[in-house]
Order: sequence, then structure tokens, then C-alpha cells
Amino acid sequence: MLLQIFQAILITSAVGSVLAALLLLLKPITKRCFGSAWQYYAWAIVLIVMMLPVTIRLPQAVPYTAPNDLLNMQQTFTEETIQTKVKNVQQIPISAVNTKSIGQSTVNVLKDISFGIMDMMCYVWLIGLMLMLGINIIRYLTFLQAICKNSVIISCPGIDADKIITRKTSMIDAPLMVGFFKPMLLLPDIEIPEENLNYILLHELTHYKRHDLWYKWFAMLVNTVHWFNPFAYIVSGQIDEDCEISCDLSVVANMDEKEQKGYMNTILTLVSRTRTSPKLFTTAMASNKNQIKRRFTMIKNATKKSKLTMFFSVITACIILGVAVFASGVLSDKAQAQDLDKAQGMVTENQTNILLIGVDGSERIRADTLMLLSLNRENNSLAVLSIPRDTLITTDGQDNKIAYLMADGDEQKIIDAVTNDLQIPVNYYARMNFEGFRNIIDILGGVEFNVPVDMLYDDPAQDLHISLKKGLQILDGVKAEHLVRYRAGYAEGDIGRVRVQQSFIMELIKQKFDTKYLAEISKLHNEFSKNVVTNYPSVKIAQDIKALDKINVKDIETYILPGTTELRQGAYYFVVNDTELKSLTEQKFVLK
Repeated sequence: MLLQIFQAILITSAVGSVLAALLLLLKPITKRCFGSAWQYYAWAIVLIVMMLPVTIRLPQAVPYTAPNDLLNMQQTFTEETIQTKVKNVQQIPISAVNTKSIGQSTVNVLKDISFGIMDMMCYVWLIGLMLMLGINIIRYLTFLQAICKNSVIISCPGIDADKIITRKTSMIDAPLMVGFFKPMLLLPDIEIPEENLNYILLHELTHYKRHDLWYKWFAMLVNTVHWFNPFAYIVSGQIDEDCEISCDLSVVANMDEKEQKGYMNTILTLVSRTRTSPKLFTTAMASNKNQIKRRFTMIKNATKKSKLTMFFSVITACIILGVAVFASGVLSDKAQAQDLDKAQGMVTENQTNILLIGVDGSERIRADTLMLLSLNRENNSLAVLSIPRDTLITTDGQDNKIAYLMADGDEQKIIDAVTNDLQIPVNYYARMNFEGFRNIIDILGGVEFNVPVDMLYDDPAQDLHISLKKGLQILDGVKAEHLVRYRAGYAEGDIGRVRVQQSFIMELIKQKFDTKYLAEISKLHNEFSKNVVTNYPSVKIAQDIKALDKINVKDIETYILPGTTELRQGAYYFVVNDTELKSLTEQKFVLK
């Protein structure tokens, strides 16, 4: 997740840099056409783009498929496919199953832990961000604390004391405003003529009304996130410069020539007294001596913009923002597509990953059971990865359990979560409801299984009433469903249920992959057709099932998604260990 955030930051930083460079090049034109106020707020577009990671999905070209091929791409199982399956399965010996949990293979997994260049850059970025943010906040809070200790609160005519606190202090040479939620107007501890004070108040109150302090804080946040990007510092400097110029023009907009001269004289007086450096996150009428000439030139040459010009300036700003966001979104989409292609590219023609999704029958559809089957034809092996239904998936800043991602019946969200969030490639999927599961178990005559614990559970809302006794017994369809859905009595919670599910599936394979079930092909075909939805092509299924002929059941390896159960905001989530999962995926679920 952190690496994905860093990749998104790199994309927005690149787009923001291009946009900042463009605005710098066009500044002489835009300043003349639209004015300094437009130029000042135009930098906000850069800040927004750099802090707004979006993904814009472009329509993908659909490859041409011949009519004969379409017949082979049907999403239901055919009788021919099932006949092929049973014919090939009869040669698989029935022997003890060697299952492994992720905990048993941790030693081997940890041997292959490594960090790439991107991982190192990601952590360097995070450390830099934390340092920058910490230093800025500490400096700001230290300044505020010093001001409060070395100043006195005064009343100032024209200032609403309920909204703005006015303080007089000897720590500054010129007036400035500071504060985010509760602004403070700081005045130097000197005598200020009434005329000059009026101009000072006009200037600082204009900053207050325009929320310039908020703007500066937002710029600081962007600068902190993109601390590695030189353009972030350039934009911050441009904002500080254009802030004072646009404020000047706003103040003198309705002044006559005499008042404008008085205003400029006030600035000169303040600048001549200023000895201290500018403070963080403040507005200051005399903040930069080098800008005085330019500020005075802008005041003298200021002209009022027509309504038509203002209209076009707004339209231009919207177009720039829209194009920049679109470009950022397209780049993000392409980056995700490349990552997906890279991940899927690791799964060659000699390996197939199939995501099995078992859904319950509630009104709000949930992925009750998730298993990834990885068939490796190069070394004739089959690996099964169980994904707990409570696995934490964070999308759009919201925590969610993977089981609830398909509440609207769309399995694509589950597939995207496995592919993008868990970084496990998925070639095909198959979704089955519990009605199909029950009927298939009944058709096969039940499964002999040693129930590990007494299972008692009632959920009237789902019409689920579980009552299974501990011990070896034949489980029909209903009892088998109850076994795989029960999780209330395990010390490990859902992980205990996952282990029992894996054991049951292995017993099902051992007991039922036999030629004596050829007579049930027609019934099995009907159940698959009614209750299974898949994008697994029939021809591909036949090819993969032939490969099972070379796999011994004892060589099938089962794993559980590595992680721990954690309580977050009143709900239990299964939080994935990304490092262990990455190593496990590279070892078992992609072909090297």
C-alpha cells in the first residue's frame, strides 16, 4: 500500500512539475491578460494536481475473436470438458495429503526477503516527509509559544476581537498575521501613526478575508509531501510573492492617487525598519525588500479587468485544471496497467492462476470463501492459497473487508483487490453459490470427514442453523456447507475456518476424483451450468485438467494469506504481512 502511494505521488509530482514549468513560461502573458490575482490562484491548480491522485480508465481495444473461437470461450462447463476431467483424474493416486500453513514455511519465505530500488526510494521519501513536517511544525509552534510569552493583547480599532486577536510584541519589526483557526495580528512594539495603521489594517484584513494563511498552509503540506521535487519549492516561492502583490492590488483598487502614495509610503517605512527574516506561515506587509519595486510598479500600472476578461480567466483556469487532472489520471492508469501486465506477465503459459469465489445467499452478496489455485505445468505442481474473508482492503481511504467488496454482485472488485492490493496475478475466476456447492456434494454421495469440534450456530437472518457433532462422519451437501461456513468456535477465528476448508477440499479431491463418478457427469454439468459463473474458457479448462494427470495429490501445497487479525475501529480485520506475501507470491504463484 505504501509503495502504491509513493508511485501515485511520483506521478502527480511529475504532472505538477510540467504544469508549474508551463505557468512560469506563460506568466508574462497571463499576468498581463488576467492580472496578478489570477496568477496567484493559478498556483493552487498545481498544488491540487500534486495532491490529487486520480485514475482515469481509458477504454481498452477489444481483440478480434473468430466465430469458431467464440464457441470455445463460453463461460459454462460442457459435458466434453467434464468427461475429459474424469478420464484424466482416474490416474491420480489417493494418498496422504501434505498441507502447509504459512507459519510452517516462514523460515523459507524470510530467506528471500529483499528490497528493490523503488522500495528504498519509498522509505527515503517517507522519512524525508516526516522530518520536513516535524521540523516545520516544531518551528511554527516554537514561534507561537515565544510570541505568547513576549506580547500583550491590545484592542485595535476596526478589528473584531472575537475573530482576530491583536498582540503587540518586540519580537518583530513589521506587522504580520499568523494562525490557522484563530488568526492573530501581530504589531511591533513601536508607535505607528494612525494613517499608517489604517493602511496596515487594510492590508492584513485583506489577507484574512481571502484566507491566505490557509493557502500558505496547503502549500506547505504539498511542499512537504513533494520535498524531493525542486518545483515544489519554486511554486511555494511564487505563491509568497504573488500573495503580497495581489493583496496590494486588492487594497488599492478603490483608492485615489494620493491614497495609493500613502499606502506605498507605509510599505517603505515598514521595510526600512525590518531587520528580522520572514516567519513561517505568516502574511507580512513588508516581507521581502527585493519585491518592493515590482509591487510599486504593479500598483501604478494596475487596471481594472472587464467582466469578459474575468470570465475567460475562470474558463482558462478550469481548462488547465481539467487537462492536468486528466493527464495525471491517464498516467496513473497506464502505470497501474504496466504493474498489472508485469504481474500477469510473470504468470506464463506454463502457469495458470484461478480465483475461486464462494458467495453466500444473503441479500447483500458476500465472498464467503476465497481460494487461489495456481497450476504450474513446468514442475507439475498445484498450490492453493486461502484468503480470509476479513482481509483488510483500503480503497479511497476507507477500510473494508474483502468479502464485502462484491456487495453489488460484481466479482471484478474482488479480482482487482487480489491483483492490485495483494499483488497476486489472476488469470481467471470462477464464482459459485452455496446452492451449487450443496448439490454437487450430494451428487457425489457426500464426503467422509473428521469434524474437528462440535459446531453449533444459529443465524435466522441468513436462515443458517448449524448443528454438527465432532468426529468422523459422512457429510451431505447441507452439512458440508455448514462445515465450511462455521467459524464461531475456533480460537483463531476465521483462520481456523480456513484451515478446515482446506482440509475438506483435500478430502473431496482424494475421495471423489474417481472413474466411478462418470455416471454423474450429466447432473454435475447441470449444476455447474446453473450455479457457476466463470471467464475460464472451456478449451483452457480441458488443457489444464490434462495437466492434473501428472500431479500427485500429496504434492498439492496449501497456504493461508500471511498476516494477523487486528481490531480497528470496533471491527476485526485480517491485516496482510506485505513482505511475507510478496516472497510467497514470487515462490509459489508466479513462474520464475
